[in-house]
Amino acid sequence: MDIHQTNELLAQAAAARGENNHPLARKLYARLLANTPNQLNDPAIKEIRLAALRDLGELCRLLGDQEAALASYQQYYLEAGTSKDAVEALVLLGTQYNRINQYRQALETFQEALELAQALNYTAGRAKALQETGGAQQYLGRMEESISNLNKALSLFEQLGDGLGLMQTYNWLGIAYMALGAVDKAIFSLKEGLPWARQIGKRETTVTLNNLGECYQSLFDMEQALVFHQEGLALARELNLRYSESDVTRNLGFDLWRLGRVEEGLEYLNQALALSQETGNPDVELQTLYSLALVKIEQGETEKAHEFARRLKALAEAANTRGYMADALHVSGLYHEKQGEMALAQQMWQEALFLAHETSRRMLLWQLHAALARISENPALSRVHYRIAAEVIQQIAYPIQDEGLCEKFLHAPPIRAILRAAEGGD
Repeated sequence: MDIHQTNELLAQAAAARGENNHPLARKLYARLLANTPNQLNDPAIKEIRLAALRDLGELCRLLGDQEAALASYQQYYLEAGTSKDAVEALVLLGTQYNRINQYRQALETFQEALELAQALNYTAGRAKALQETGGAQQYLGRMEESISNLNKALSLFEQLGDGLGLMQTYNWLGIAYMALGAVDKAIFSLKEGLPWARQIGKRETTVTLNNLGECYQSLFDMEQALVFHQEGLALARELNLRYSESDVTRNLGFDLWRLGRVEEGLEYLNQALALSQETGNPDVELQTLYSLALVKIEQGETEKAHEFARRLKALAEAANTRGYMADALHVSGLYHEKQGEMALAQQMWQEALFLAHETSRRMLLWQLHAALARISENPALSRVHYRIAAEVIQQIAYPIQDEGLCEKFLHAPPIRAILRAAEGGD
């Protein structure tokens, strides 16, 4: 296959992707790679192969074939050599390790990418390696380290005028700040990234809308969260991005549940669980199991809730994700509370408190202290837990500059009940 034919095949594959004809695009990439195996000494052919391997990996990822994506990126790295292409390949490989819950392998790969980028004086490579390092650290609950690396990446992307890099970094920062309970900073970061996302494309817009909606969700503004998530889901389905669809569907289900549309919410949550498993998206699977356990506790289906909690705990242990382990212990405690097993509930929540502190998860902290206050037989200890929960809530609410949003959060029934109890009310 000569250079003209190879270029034409790459263009055809890109056009098929642009038309969302993903099966055809995948076949065309495979044909191109199969017909150029012995031409790696030709720099022009090598460049086309690398582009095909990179794009095929991204396509497989979006279609949910995570092993095929990993294989494509590994081949990209093998063919790249010690060059800027190798930095790009290492970043893609590390990102893929993140997606399949191999976070420590991801961090090692990003460190290798960063060292090579520094040796090559490759600023864009440094920025990408720092950005993805920040992402991997979030999965491991190392939020402060994550924010430090993301801010370094942001500075480099600003120097480069890289809109995609800026958008992605603002998204990661939004997620990190959300986990820390700094929701005002999370919203600011995501809103900074949204114009870039809309300028770049619908897929990027989907990701940003999904995360932005989750910020409002955490502050009990479910109506605004629903608006963002409905737009995000429409875009994901329009583009047939099933990997992204799984996460937006999960969030939409949670919004609807909080708005009292329980059956509708459950339908979306069950869809999200199936999609997360189908597309190899363990992060969304973990979050969906947590949401389903919470819904089933509220519905009184305690054994079903316990089943979801057990599955969540097993997955969190396998991935060594301490933040999700805290979630699993939270819902396990709720189950034992419903069973009247208060000592076990207290044990679960005390363990969860340790992990929530370790991973700086303020949004979970107030819930755990409120739960411990609720079951304590010692009135003085109960008051202490309520006061700590109230202090965490105030720490979240105080920096929010949008007065309406702040009031909505503080007047949400679960929050209002804790604040009243902390003040000595009923």
